[in-house]
Amino acid sequence: MKIRSLLKLTNTYFLALSLIALLTLAIFITMHQVILTQRDSAYLINLSGSQRWLSQKASLLSIELVYSKNPAEQNLLRHNLLQIVDQIQSNNQLLLKGTPDKPQHLSPMMKSLYFNSPLNSETHLQRFTSEALALAKEPSLSLTPNNPHFTYVLQNNETLLENFVSIVNQYQTESEAKIQRLQLLNSASGAIILLTITFLGVYIFRPLTNTLVAEKIQLEKTNQELSLLSSMDGLTGIANRRQFDQSLAQLWSLASRKTEPIALIICDIDFFKAYNDHYGHLQGDECLKKVASGLKESLKRQGDLLARYGGEEFVVILPNTDIDGAAKVAEVLRADIEGLEIPHLFSSVSPRITVSAGVACLYASSTSSPEHLIEAADQALYQAKQTGRNRIVLANGLAIPQT
Repeated sequence: MKIRSLLKLTNTYFLALSLIALLTLAIFITMHQVILTQRDSAYLINLSGSQRWLSQKASLLSIELVYSKNPAEQNLLRHNLLQIVDQIQSNNQLLLKGTPDKPQHLSPMMKSLYFNSPLNSETHLQRFTSEALALAKEPSLSLTPNNPHFTYVLQNNETLLENFVSIVNQYQTESEAKIQRLQLLNSASGAIILLTITFLGVYIFRPLTNTLVAEKIQLEKTNQELSLLSSMDGLTGIANRRQFDQSLAQLWSLASRKTEPIALIICDIDFFKAYNDHYGHLQGDECLKKVASGLKESLKRQGDLLARYGGEEFVVILPNTDIDGAAKVAEVLRADIEGLEIPHLFSSVSPRITVSAGVACLYASSTSSPEHLIEAADQALYQAKQTGRNRIVLANGLAIPQT
């Protein structure tokens, strides 16, 4: 997937997460509002219910005041009635206006109950409290069953109670409706979150996961290709010096556990500088490719490793091979390269390309190292060059007869 598409998916992912965060915040606020609504509703309903009790209490005190003949008792009843009236008026102000830090906003229906006919609860309440207040201030001689203030309180108490019942019911109805709306909003927010999560899974997470998996596979493939390229010689296509060093170290460590032999063959194209000088470097590169291909085809075992050691030198690692086996392989390689019959008119040993090789073998152990093996094979190669080229020399100085 292109980088632009991946960025688009990522941006959509963050937008979706932002939406989820906002909706979660909305749900939290909604639930908080539900709690506040329930609390405020309970407060208003309790306050309205308290008004019912207080109005009944005012009626009872009015009756006791009228029929009491004890002046001291009358004074106490007057005092209690004044307190009840004051409490009724205070509660009424809270129901209508609230407090400065928490004002009350009446709905149109509540305003109608309080101020409009036929209920007009506010007018009834004000008249009731004013009549009860006037009764409490009447002199003792005027406290008779025919007192007009007393008559009004008794006759209108039931009407006032019915008004309070209507107000309580309306507060409860509005509270339930508001809570229902908030719960509906809460459910809608939850449903949108679920849909958003589903959208994330289907249209973002799955494509994003597939993209990441595809990118991982491509990256692993690229890394393998890069690793392969870093371990191959760019000209000949065989292992390079780096791969040779790593493979020899690994094979040496493995062989040292069982004290197995490892053989090494270092080959050098005879008089390759003269070949390059007269045929040109392009032809020289072609020669190196043909020699590398010929050496590779001559190796029969899968575990043997051919690498370009540097310039016109090639090296072969032969795991678990003694000196005799390595000598036979080296002679096959030499003969097969000569058999390619690549023309080399400027060679001092043959009119075609030939190689010289040094062969060494050591038993891998903790007291020896791959460097010892390389040094022994290199010394044998030097002797092969010094003694005429186009030949195989073992590390013990023995030259292998040509077949």
